[in-house]
Amino acid sequence: MCGLIWKDFLVLRKTLRLYVLFLLGYLGMALLGIFDLTFVTTFCSVILMILPISAFSYDEFARWDRYARTLPLSTRQLVGGRYLFVLLLMLAVAAIGAVSAVLLSFTGSVDLWESLGTQLVSLGAALFIVDVMFPLNYRLGPERARPFLFAVTFLPFILLFLLAKADILDLSFLDRLQPSQAAAGFALVPLAALAGLAVSFLVSCQVAERKEY
Repeated sequence: MCGLIWKDFLVLRKTLRLYVLFLLGYLGMALLGIFDLTFVTTFCSVILMILPISAFSYDEFARWDRYARTLPLSTRQLVGGRYLFVLLLMLAVAAIGAVSAVLLSFTGSVDLWESLGTQLVSLGAALFIVDVMFPLNYRLGPERARPFLFAVTFLPFILLFLLAKADILDLSFLDRLQPSQAAAGFALVPLAALAGLAVSFLVSCQVAERKEY
């Protein structure tokens, strides 16, 4: 299992290195007050969670799935390695965002609870994208699943915007919450996404088991 995770890190090492440099650069500008920390962490969370989907394209190009079937590994282990890779990325992004929020809170430039709450929501949203896209990639392949990525990423935000504009969805209660209360409530978003990740893993295992390579 560790070898599978390490394989994904090696395959994506150049892209990961580039995104880490961007992340550090944006965080540096956030420390200088050029960018808002919540924007930086939200952007990086979504990008880094979408990044593992690129690994499917590399696998297809290298015909990794056919080779993997010759290894003494079960389908659950092969699929589980990709999901554990996502969880490690999520933990890394969460740790960087939390440390940045704490450091900036000492300078008074950001509210700690507000920043942490925004990061929790962005991590949850990114994980929901993974929840949907991984089974689709196993079922359809990376090329045919790519159009669904844009739909899964943007349609929920467009829907929320339209519902709020039509006064069907009232989000004004969020303004009445204390930052600590909002952060506690927002923690439910990544927890729900993690529960969805477990369901997504089971679905992906079933799809990969039945698929012919």
